[in-house]
Amino acid sequence: MQPLFRFALLALGVSCASCTGAEIASDSTGTDSSPAERAELTGASSDELSTLAPGTKTLAYVEVNSNDFNNVGCYTYDSPAKPYFTFASIFAANINYDSARQKPILYFNPQVDTVLNRTSYVKNLQSLGIKVLLTVLGNHQNAGWACFRDEATAQDFASQLAAAANKYGLDGIDIDDEYSTCSTNDTSLIVVASKMRAAMPNKIISKALFSDTSYFRARWNGHKLADYLDYGWEMTYGYTNYAARLSPYLAQGMTKEKLSIGVSTGGSDGAGAAKYVNDNGIGTLMTYNVTKSSQSYLSGQSRVLYGGKTVQVKPNCLK
Repeated sequence: MQPLFRFALLALGVSCASCTGAEIASDSTGTDSSPAERAELTGASSDELSTLAPGTKTLAYVEVNSNDFNNVGCYTYDSPAKPYFTFASIFAANINYDSARQKPILYFNPQVDTVLNRTSYVKNLQSLGIKVLLTVLGNHQNAGWACFRDEATAQDFASQLAAAANKYGLDGIDIDDEYSTCSTNDTSLIVVASKMRAAMPNKIISKALFSDTSYFRARWNGHKLADYLDYGWEMTYGYTNYAARLSPYLAQGMTKEKLSIGVSTGGSDGAGAAKYVNDNGIGTLMTYNVTKSSQSYLSGQSRVLYGGKTVQVKPNCLK
């Protein structure tokens, strides 16, 4: 998700990125269901399994290849201090292709592996009330979110994701369907999202939204992609016709509460996007590339979201 070029790429239909890493795989099962039905299956309350309470939420995407993930918890607002971010996503694990086993695998590069296996960052942020997601991104290989052609392969990958979410105590998985070289089809994402929901009935499933409306229009077994997503983060950074950015998703079953306007710390429309989110009942304001130097940019948002309140930084916290 390259912020400075996102809007231009919308017209050109091209993108680029790079990631490498380490694999994890296991098994998990479940059943397609609503939040209330998922609660009955798991023994949890339906409140625990549904989306968060109404009101504007905030998401931080952190490029952990070059930034400290724990910085998300350093940003606060109000007095007494409250965490500024509702969600934080580790950007990014990969969907790679294992040629020996001829299947997609979940892959962690060294930086993602460090966050998950050699730090307490996930638990640190969760102790503050921040939901932690793992973004899973294509990696220029013959594997991708939109390339599943049979249920068994989709089920296998969903089981790998569920195993990772459970092993590392993650609150959910974030789908970023970019940078794959495989042949796509319109129903793939519905199939794999349905398997993810079955395997992770009490976890968040979200998607970065960009150039993907055909997948939302598609139907599989009477379902659409929006049926399985808790949130969607629209990422045409810098394009300020916010209504146009969200309208295709609203038309295909995503509610305003599930949707987000995305901005990048390299841009200048943070306050404008925050105003649109506030004025129009949009669920979340997403910020890409949160770093140790983001206080001023985030304050521009918080003044709009929270009645003039600026973002503060905990002493000796940022790295």
